[in-house]
Amino acid sequence: MPENTDCVEKESGGNRGKTSEGTESGVSRRDALKMSATAAAVGLTGISAMTGSAAATERQGISFDRVVNAVDDLGLDPDGDEPIDSAIEETIEEGDYLIEFPPGTYYWEDTVDESDVNNWGIRGLGDDPTDVRFVSEDGAGKFLLKTNGGEGILVENVAIDYGFDREGSLGLMLKADDGLRVQDLHFVGFKPTQGEGAVENLSPQALDSDGQAIVDGLVCTGPTDIAPHGHLDGDVNTSCVWLGERHVGELLVRNSHIENAGTNAIYARESAGDVKIEDSLFVNNNQTALRIGGSGSYVKGCRFVVDTDNATEENDGEFINPHAVTWETGERGETGGYIEDCDFVYESAPAKTAAAVWIDGSAGEMAIRDSRFRMDADGVAAIRADDPRDPRLGDTASKPWGVTLENVSITGSSSGSHPAVFVNNRDGSAIRDCCLQLTGNRDGIYLRNSDDSVVENTNVNVEGEATTFAGSDVSTEDISHSDSCPVPDDSFSIDDETETETPTDDETETETPTDDESESETPTDDESESETETEASTETETETEPETPTKTETETDDE
Repeated sequence: MPENTDCVEKESGGNRGKTSEGTESGVSRRDALKMSATAAAVGLTGISAMTGSAAATERQGISFDRVVNAVDDLGLDPDGDEPIDSAIEETIEEGDYLIEFPPGTYYWEDTVDESDVNNWGIRGLGDDPTDVRFVSEDGAGKFLLKTNGGEGILVENVAIDYGFDREGSLGLMLKADDGLRVQDLHFVGFKPTQGEGAVENLSPQALDSDGQAIVDGLVCTGPTDIAPHGHLDGDVNTSCVWLGERHVGELLVRNSHIENAGTNAIYARESAGDVKIEDSLFVNNNQTALRIGGSGSYVKGCRFVVDTDNATEENDGEFINPHAVTWETGERGETGGYIEDCDFVYESAPAKTAAAVWIDGSAGEMAIRDSRFRMDADGVAAIRADDPRDPRLGDTASKPWGVTLENVSITGSSSGSHPAVFVNNRDGSAIRDCCLQLTGNRDGIYLRNSDDSVVENTNVNVEGEATTFAGSDVSTEDISHSDSCPVPDDSFSIDDETETETPTDDETETETPTDDESESETPTDDESESETETEASTETETETEPETPTKTETETDDE
């Protein structure tokens, strides 16, 4: 059975069939926009003088001098017929406004692009985020709102709906110096490729090194047109969450659900700022769910599920390589960071999927603690740590390079030519208090060229070689071979609301991974804004598989 992860309705709200030439009443769209702007200006003039319903308030840690109702006070259309852009622009320029939207559908005709946005927000008043939907014309591919700098920006309890026409998507590019909060935001619709108009759904960036952005309760579940690698046919998918070089503060993502991303649920490989992921669910995301790394970054309390054989039939294209976490730091070559208290469940996956957690050579020392892997998909390793001397995705990481696994459990029925845990050229690595129990034809732990390492108090119950040390000086103590191991939990909840069950076994035989695994990702023109954010990738990422151990090159230690 597939994992039950339905979280958002798939109805496209409101009237999205309007053209730029005119409305049903015969009034031109340009005239309608002018009329709307005039009405909004009158409303704002009146609101500024009010002291009752527009009293100051604080939400999500952000203070607002005035609170206005989008319909009653600003006269905005809740039926999706008339654009709201000009009213949004004016409240931003005046500042200190929280606009509250009653349930309905609200039409954005053009991108609202503002700098130095302070203490401004939008909040839906519905019982569910999908009660308030922001839409645009059919097939539009654009950011509805782009902010650049300022402090105190709130987007809360609304949905961005781009429909199921398989053309275009809508997003928010939110950059603030500090105090950015995205709370309970849902994206609804079919996500096509960039060539069909798709944009990143959300870009939440903290521009100040001491600034913070928080994304809490994000839901982005597709379906999606999953494209081949960009360097093969020129078309690519876009991420759900994307960060560029300008993010230098802290991003915290929590209580979120991202599923069916065509490429990277959260892409942050170029960001010098910290990226922290907590208590979130990631299901069947192609390429990799998370691309993060560095000393201030972590993944805690999350669940990763890959069962591509049972993914929604509404997706187009085919999954290529759904890894859970690619730990990397790009050109920064940083060390540090950790994964803690996470579950990884692999039921079925394509042949090119190398590992659940893939530590690139651009990342130095890091740790995985208190986490559980269930690997039932053949050919997929649990943990792979590449040689920092030959990074695939950036520059050689700063030393130390050691990888630490503590209280990690790896179970399942998968077979494969690569061991469950592979560590390459990482001196000072440590595997402590871990448990491996694999019933398929697979080796357990393999360390290559990793001196001064240790494996202790660890159970390795596998059909193949328990431990293999090639060119490595490894200290071992209290190694057992018959114990049972803990498995991931059967269910997972997001903020005590959304429960998901672990899918039942449905094993699929796959082949050994091949090269040309990861696509290149190119941001849209809207995204670069004459800035350095075009870095998100014209890179071509080519996988280098670890060589399969042979008896002539390895030493085994089965203590």
